[in-house]
Amino acid sequence: MYVHIRRMGIPSADAEDVTQRFFVYLIEKDWISHADPNRGSFRAFLRTLLNNYLSNHQRAERAEKRIRAQISIDTEEGERALADSAARASNPMLAFDLTWARTVLQAAWERLAREQATAGKGRLFDTLRPFVTQPASSGDYDRLVPLLGLQRGQIAVFVHRLSRRYADLIRAEVAETLADRSEIESELRHLLQITAA
Repeated sequence: MYVHIRRMGIPSADAEDVTQRFFVYLIEKDWISHADPNRGSFRAFLRTLLNNYLSNHQRAERAEKRIRAQISIDTEEGERALADSAARASNPMLAFDLTWARTVLQAAWERLAREQATAGKGRLFDTLRPFVTQPASSGDYDRLVPLLGLQRGQIAVFVHRLSRRYADLIRAEVAETLADRSEIESELRHLLQITAA
C-alpha cells in the first residue's frame, strides 16, 4: 500500500500518514466484509479501494488518530521496494501488482524455508536454494556431491521436490486472498505475467 501511495506521487513525508489513514478507513468502515469475490480478486478490490481513497483522501483527514499510534509501517522497506520497482514499472497500477506478486513469492519462500528448518533440512535447503527457482548449470550438482554427502540423483530429486513445494505454497498464498477458489489459476497467471515482465 505504501509503495502504491508513493507511486501515486505522494511524498515520503506524507505517504506514511496517508497509509495509516487508509488502514484506519479500511478498519472503521469494515471494507473487508464488502469484498465481493464475484466482482474480482481481493488484490483488485484493495487496489480500487485505495485508488478511490486517494482520490478522496481529503475526507479521510478526520480519521481517528488514536489508532494511528497502533499501526507501525516499515517505510524503509517500502522505499526499498519503491526504488527496486521504479525501473520496472512507471505505471502505479503495475507497480502495485508487482509489489503484490513479490510479496506473495516472498511469503511462500519464507514458509518453505521454515518447513525445511523444522524438518532438520535447513542446511541442505540453504545450499540448494539457488536451484529451486533457476535450473542448475552443467556440473552444479556434481560439485555439491562432496559438500552434501549425497549422490547427484538425490540432489536433483530434492531440488525437484523443493520446487514443487514452493509452487504449492505460492498457490496457497494466492488462495488465501480469494474467496472464490475458481480464480486461483487466473491470479497465478497474472502473478507470473507480472514477475516475468
